This record gives sequence, structure tokens and C-alpha cells, in this order.
Amino acid sequence: MQISAPVFDIPPVTRDEFKQGLRLRRFLLASVFSVLYLVVLGVFCTQDKIDRQTLLHACAIVAAFIVVFFCLFRLGLNLRFPDPSLTGWQLLASVFTMLYVIYRAPDSRIAFTAFFFVAMMFGMLRHSGMKLALLGSVSLLSFAFVTGLRYANNRDTEMLRLDMLQVVVMAVTFPWFLFIGSCVKQLQRGLTEATIKLEDIEEKARRDDLTGVYNRRTLIAAMEESKQRADSTGEPLSICVIDLDFFKRYNDEFDHLTGDQVLRTFAQAVQDGLRATDIFGRYGGEEFVQILRHTTLAGAMADAERLRERISAFAIPTSRPIGPLTVSIGVAQYEPGETIIETFARADEALYKAKQRGRNRVEC
Repeated sequence: MQISAPVFDIPPVTRDEFKQGLRLRRFLLASVFSVLYLVVLGVFCTQDKIDRQTLLHACAIVAAFIVVFFCLFRLGLNLRFPDPSLTGWQLLASVFTMLYVIYRAPDSRIAFTAFFFVAMMFGMLRHSGMKLALLGSVSLLSFAFVTGLRYANNRDTEMLRLDMLQVVVMAVTFPWFLFIGSCVKQLQRGLTEATIKLEDIEEKARRDDLTGVYNRRTLIAAMEESKQRADSTGEPLSICVIDLDFFKRYNDEFDHLTGDQVLRTFAQAVQDGLRATDIFGRYGGEEFVQILRHTTLAGAMADAERLRERISAFAIPTSRPIGPLTVSIGVAQYEPGETIIETFARADEALYKAKQRGRNRVEC
């Protein structure tokens, strides 16, 4: 029988890759926000509240910032910054753009008020407390500076009065915005902690208490999921049923603690040799199951034989010598059209055959 070359799954996305993808998605969302701001400016332009040149300048500035930040994220250069999300820099870029527009077109101040707080909401996704307060304070002070600079150039007292009123309103409402934001962050932090605890509980429910490997319920679900995957992709799937030979003698001749140590040591030894696509767990007692995805019967037989030889040469760390540990292994490959329970039953029958033929062997 010819052994086909194993096909491995595409490695899962790492935590760092996931975070980088999340940063890029948030940046793209912020870019949509910037485009919406330009759309609003376009409406102002149709009402002669902003001149066409200022609108074109704003479009050029926004486009330049989007290109720069996109390149930083795509090239991974953002990882060199203390805050890889670049949230603070994006916020300052947005405020700079809006302040430039206000300086050239004072009637756009109403848009600044609304979009300033939206920009601060984006800042809340990453920052809270003092850092967000600092960013907001710098933005408000910059707005006040632009107001004074514009007054120094045109001496429009009425415009100055309206601008200062807006500064006062924003300065009064901003602390409350920060307070509500901190409450939201606390709720988010509590939800995250609860989610982590729930995931930990779910993970423990999938594990065998003694050995730490997957338990029977998880194995059955994994076999069914693997079977559905094999049906949809046509990839081979094999199952190994593993039994520790003469396990009861460890409990009878030594004690149950020694038996538990044997089970734990065996389970760890098997796990250390697993591929990323393999699934291993304790089915019950001294019986274990290994699910081999992308593996034909011949490949599974070879893997099982290597495991048998490795376990035979393995020393169990106990207080007294207990002799070599051996295993019997039954192997079966899933055949399209049968249930996964039928595949498991054939592997179990092969295990019984191995035990009948003297144990410490692999059968199919």
C-alpha cells in the first residue's frame, strides 16, 4: 500500500497577526469617518460656507494621511511605535485637518464640534483616562489657538465671540465625555474578564481532569467534525484507538497513585509527538484515541508504529521501577458513506485483534 504525502493545515493566525489585522480594520473604519467628513464639507461648499479651494486642500490632506497610515500598517512599521495602533497620531491628524478647515472657513466650526467627539470615540477604542484627556485637551487648546490666530488676522469680534462660546461649551462637555468613556471602558474590561473566565471554564470542560488531554465528549465531537471535513474536502481521515497493556497491574501491584502517574506520563509523551492537525484524548480508563487528519491508513499505521516504539522505550518516573510500558493500537481509515462511529468501531476491533495477538503491536 502506497503512503500518500501528508497534507498539513494552513497554520492558524497568530495572536500578533490577529492584532495587526484588527488595527488595520479600525484604521479603515477611521478612514471612512474621514471621507464622511469630506462629504459634509462638500455639502457646506454647495451652501457657500466653504470655498472650493479649502475643500480641495482638505481632500488632499485627508488623502495624504490615509496613504501614510495605510503604508505604516501594511509594512508593519507601526509596530516600531510605543502604541502600534497609532490611535493618538490618527486622532491628532484628524484634529489638524479640521482645524485647518476652520481657520480658512470659520462657518465649518459646527462640523468640528460633531466630528471632534466622534474622533474622540475612536480614541476610546485604545486609550482611556489621562492619555485620552491629554489628547482632548491638546485638541481644545489648538482650537482656541486657531481662534485667536484668526482673530489676530481679521479682528472680527463677533466671530471671536462665537468661537469662544464654542470653546467654553466643548470644554464643559468634554470632561463628562471622558467620564462616560471611562465607565464604558470599565464595562468593556469587565466583559473581557468575564469572557476569559468563561473560555477557561469551557476549556476545562473539554479536558480530562487527570491527564489534561481532551475528554470523551470532546473526542466524539472532534471525530464528527473531522468526518464532516473529510466529506467536504475529500481528505483522508484515520483514527487510532490506543490501550495501555496490562494497566490494571500498576494499580494492583503498586497503587492507584502510580497508575495515575502512568496515565499522565503516557498522555504527555503522546502529546509531545503530535502534529498541529492531530487530536488526542482519553476515551475512558486506560483507552485513548488519536484522530489523524490528512492521513491515510498506511500513514496512520506508520505513525502508530512509531508511537508504539517510542512508548516501549519510555521510562515512567515513579518511586519504584515498574518495567517497560507497552501499548496496543488499533487503526482504521474513514470510508465515505459510513458513520464516524462505524470507523471508530473498526479501529476498536483492530485494537482487540492486537491484544489477542499478544499486545504491544499495531493492527488495522
